[in-house]
Amino acid sequence: MSIEILKKTFSSQADLNPKDRPMIEMQEWCARQGDIVVLQSGLILTSQPHSRDVQNCKAILLQRGLSTGRVVQATQELIDILLADAEEAVKAKLDQEQAFISTQQQRLRMLLKEALASQVSDIHIEVRAQVARIRFRKHGELYLHAEWQPRLGREIASVAFNKETDHAIAHFNPTIPQNASMPLDVDGKEMRLRLASMPAHGGFDMVMRILATGDEGPVSLSELGYLPDQIALIEKAVAMPYGAVIVSGPTGSGKTTTLASCMALINSHRKIYTIEDPVEKVVLNTTQVPVNTEKEDRDFANMGKATLRMDPDVIMLGEMRDEETAKVLVRAAITGHLVFSTLHTNAATGIITRLVDMGISSVLMGDPNLLVCLICQRLVPVLCLDCAVSVVEAPAHQGLLPRWQEAFGNKVHMLRARGSSTQCPSCYGLGIKGRTVVAEIIWIDEAGRNFIQHCDTLGWEKYLRENGWRSYHDRALELMFKGIIDPLDVERLIGPMGNLFREARFNYG
Repeated sequence: MSIEILKKTFSSQADLNPKDRPMIEMQEWCARQGDIVVLQSGLILTSQPHSRDVQNCKAILLQRGLSTGRVVQATQELIDILLADAEEAVKAKLDQEQAFISTQQQRLRMLLKEALASQVSDIHIEVRAQVARIRFRKHGELYLHAEWQPRLGREIASVAFNKETDHAIAHFNPTIPQNASMPLDVDGKEMRLRLASMPAHGGFDMVMRILATGDEGPVSLSELGYLPDQIALIEKAVAMPYGAVIVSGPTGSGKTTTLASCMALINSHRKIYTIEDPVEKVVLNTTQVPVNTEKEDRDFANMGKATLRMDPDVIMLGEMRDEETAKVLVRAAITGHLVFSTLHTNAATGIITRLVDMGISSVLMGDPNLLVCLICQRLVPVLCLDCAVSVVEAPAHQGLLPRWQEAFGNKVHMLRARGSSTQCPSCYGLGIKGRTVVAEIIWIDEAGRNFIQHCDTLGWEKYLRENGWRSYHDRALELMFKGIIDPLDVERLIGPMGNLFREARFNYG
């Protein structure tokens, strides 16, 4: 590589263009050499123009796509001044970047404080080409909280993923799905959040689920909405020495909260391990183990196997996601441990079907040492009684009244619905004051094991009803007739209510 060297020796900043400052991108390398500096114009100043450093400098500039110019001999005193100048410029840039990050981190905390004040469960940041919409989910309902410039939405998402998560990723990428967990201190209050992002046309979505605020204990089963007879069954289950208790329901149905409540019922002399992704509810006297599904040796199955070597009495597997994890649950239950876990199903009897699909034989599930009880739960919105109105007065319900009257007769006049007012101070216009659990619980008795071994779900449900069992459908209807739940919310849960849809043999005529 040929090098053109200007014959004049520079000894003063007066020899330079006053606007030609040291190149920040080369500051670190030049500082290590000590006898060379590169200016923004590409001019290379060196006290040793024939040294190999000059050749290396030109090569580095070319590799980085930076401009290169002539080489000029300069006194060491001038080079020292310019290197000090470059160091100060780098420090100023870092200070500026740090101030920017701090500002965005403060904005993130401000958003979380607003969410906490509104008692929301999720924060949705929807970034598009022209706007970033901030929506809050409260009691299962989404509403618009604010609109930002798209750049601010991108910056907040980047700071959240890159600076605040447990395992901060190298670079937030809005074009691929990403997820992480995030501990955060907001005004001295420890919070824990789960982050997830998804690319979208024109931008991306990021959702922050508020898992815990650090100062609340597990909610009691009665506060969740479980009935006294159901609580008695769960208390009986947690007192069992071994076996499996499985809680099912779709995503967002409160399964983790129910499991935390169950863990709080277990006697303190028993050793409890929970394996979660991520740890959501802090439970005292429990060893809570976070998993990392991106690492094979730290997934649910492997952490479950490791826990079996820790002399546990009770194990909670946050979720059965695959056949391997299901086998860990079976192994733990039949070797003398009480095991809790969750599945995604729409009915308690559907848990058996799902486990068979995951490779667990129905014959094995009929073993008296395996299954203890099965729980399926859903969450339904509870009406705000300050603004609720009679169903016959609610505009949104008028077209459905004939169908409901056919099914329920005069009982329809007992039903209540969300009012049309958006000014209710009690519920901020949502029409609901919270959510409650509607659940069904099956205790596995000898007859139940026989139905399981023969995969006879229909026969099992008939047997259960003959013995006084009620599904979560029944519980939802009960709350509807008490005026606690809007009929439309019940239909979203159990499907259309009407005689036409209840017939054992559907008439297509």
